[in-house]
Amino acid sequence: MNITKAKNNTSTHAVIIGGSITGLLSARVLAEFFSKVTIIDSDELCDEPIPRKGVAQSVQPHVLLVKGYRILEELFPGIGEELQVNGALPIDWAQEFFRLVPDVGWGAIAESPSEFISYTCSRPLLEWIIRKRVAKLANVCWLDRHRVTGLVCNHEKKITGALLYQVGKTKEKIEEASLVVDASGRRSLAPKWLEKLGFNCPPETVINPFLGYATRRYKKNEDLAFEGKVMLIPQVPPHNKRLGYLARIENGEWIATLGGYGQDFPPIDEHGFLKFARNLPNSKFYELIKDAEPISPIYAYRATANRLRHYEKIQLPLGFIVLGDAVCALCPVYGQGLTVSSLAALVLRSCLEKRKNWSKDGYFLSSEFQKELAKSNFPHWDVATVQDSAFASTYPSIQKQGALNKFIQWYSQKFILGTVLFPELNVLFIGITNLVISPLRLFSPKIIFKILMAKFIKF
Repeated sequence: MNITKAKNNTSTHAVIIGGSITGLLSARVLAEFFSKVTIIDSDELCDEPIPRKGVAQSVQPHVLLVKGYRILEELFPGIGEELQVNGALPIDWAQEFFRLVPDVGWGAIAESPSEFISYTCSRPLLEWIIRKRVAKLANVCWLDRHRVTGLVCNHEKKITGALLYQVGKTKEKIEEASLVVDASGRRSLAPKWLEKLGFNCPPETVINPFLGYATRRYKKNEDLAFEGKVMLIPQVPPHNKRLGYLARIENGEWIATLGGYGQDFPPIDEHGFLKFARNLPNSKFYELIKDAEPISPIYAYRATANRLRHYEKIQLPLGFIVLGDAVCALCPVYGQGLTVSSLAALVLRSCLEKRKNWSKDGYFLSSEFQKELAKSNFPHWDVATVQDSAFASTYPSIQKQGALNKFIQWYSQKFILGTVLFPELNVLFIGITNLVISPLRLFSPKIIFKILMAKFIKF
């Protein structure tokens, strides 16, 4: 246990607001540097993989990208085996991911197994497995059924704890700490807490594509042939606003999601849900679910706006940081959320390891961390918002594109077409979208040649 970086603190106690995946990964990292880490969550945390009231989208699908899985293995060695023992399915994204290019065809499947492996499972199962691992850390403890109402600050503008109360009771108490971490997600109240203490609220950028989606689970129908483990029929701006996502998960179930941009929301009644599926650009999704046995209600979710709080642009009190969706909440359709949270945990570890990020009296320099986190978040924010802004219904509307952006958009479209023809290009696409290959690879001479070949081939 390494707590030398915090040796000058009046306390070596870190408090995390929110016991979701971002909070759990933060706890794993903080346990290396603080003698005590406390996770505070308003839910009662059960020792089984069930949806939580405090995670509104927990019944919706979650994608564990290859990069995110590799980070989990770094933080929790052997977690993949534990996921599989509990029902999660390993997936080779180059061979078992079926992605439609509308009006063209399906992405070319790799001829041999690839290195792009992760797992497909429900969000509750993944969170439960991570929580069990974190619970084994001797210096991590929990305060479930507690709600944080504010921050405690001393006369030197340093955070010394969090103000909270137990759910069902009214008496407030203080949980003293030398570092408070807000990992409470989209519903974070940190801007109000900071304003109450006399600090500026972070400026916000919001890009709202008005996407809504609906999800239902089905019992897998063995009579229907689906060779893969995940199917995606994606939206294609500016006109094709609808999407379908189907994935195998634990317990022999399928999780099926329909989505629509620009308030073209999928219905949540059975007839409307199936009709929406039937009108996707390809019938395969509909054929797989129309006769399958539903085993859940249809759950809607519409809190999908991209929201970026610019904590890197304000002066924060020492001893308080914000990460995860509380800072950078991305449109969930791109499946980046879990991986962005994993990357944030690595940024936190890197900053904690550097002595320059600690004050003389042992407090963590919050503003330095937020600047590093902003650099980590930006590429993922850029991917989501640029694509979402290509729909005319997105607010605010897209600005006039420069020549470079127009070229990149044209080149990307030709690359996507090439992924139908050439397995090599589809494997490259898989590596880039799973955040393990740099997008710069798109401009290697060999790739440029294949993309140009695809341009002249009639589909």
